[in-house]
Amino acid sequence: MQSHAYSGLRWVGYTVGASIRGGGGLYGSSLGQGNPLVTGYRFVERGGFISGLVVGGIFYLLGATVASMPDSASMTTTTDTRTNQYGQREVVTTNHYTATYDRSPEARQAALDAAEASAKGLVAYRQQSFELDVYTRDWFGSQLGDARGYRMNFLFTVYTAKRFIIEGGFGFGDVSAIIPGKDILVEEKYVGIPIRFIVPWGPLYAQAALDLNFRGLDFGALSEEGEVRNVDGRSMTVDPVRPIPLTLSVHAMLWRLNLSVGVETARPWTGQFGYVATAGARF
Repeated sequence: MQSHAYSGLRWVGYTVGASIRGGGGLYGSSLGQGNPLVTGYRFVERGGFISGLVVGGIFYLLGATVASMPDSASMTTTTDTRTNQYGQREVVTTNHYTATYDRSPEARQAALDAAEASAKGLVAYRQQSFELDVYTRDWFGSQLGDARGYRMNFLFTVYTAKRFIIEGGFGFGDVSAIIPGKDILVEEKYVGIPIRFIVPWGPLYAQAALDLNFRGLDFGALSEEGEVRNVDGRSMTVDPVRPIPLTLSVHAMLWRLNLSVGVETARPWTGQFGYVATAGARF
């Protein structure tokens, strides 16, 4: 193994801790009237089974759906005239659907077996990781924090070299944060592809995290400007987070501790940046 960090990234491990975000980072506002303080709890699994179980289950369901679908379908329409309860004559149209299965039972079973084999392979694949962030407005009972919601990413190792690791996968989430003293709600609807570029060195590793958010790739062109929503009895202007959240961070893996600090932005084209810090226990 190249280093302590490289070993920790490749073998089974779990980290439970806390995170804090501030400034014009991932949940920074685009309205120039301040930014929320985002606090929460973080769980990270490396080399485990959560990502494989979820993605493998999806593959199996898709394979089973394809195997059970008919090879062709047709529709015929018939009309009938009848007298209703009021003594009136009315025309009733009925559609009849017919499904045709041309493939043999053996071919369908082969498709199911292939889907099952792919699912088992993904579950058993150990170069995977899972990230879960849960945000709260009552951080450790201190009433510190302006955000609520969750964000999760399912990741698999795409490429491994001697000095770096590339991971990719899919993720989703829903986070909303209130700017202190303002009637502005920063909101992120996240469904996208997370990409991680990791460079381990001794007990440290540097990471560049880029999340391509499909929910925001219109860059605001398809969203309603000035949307107002009632939140906790207050009318607030919704400020949607735009795509391409980018985070550059340095992580320290010190025995049972995992510490990190970094800079991030959701709007790199505007020069708006913030900070992120995490601390957790490894086991």
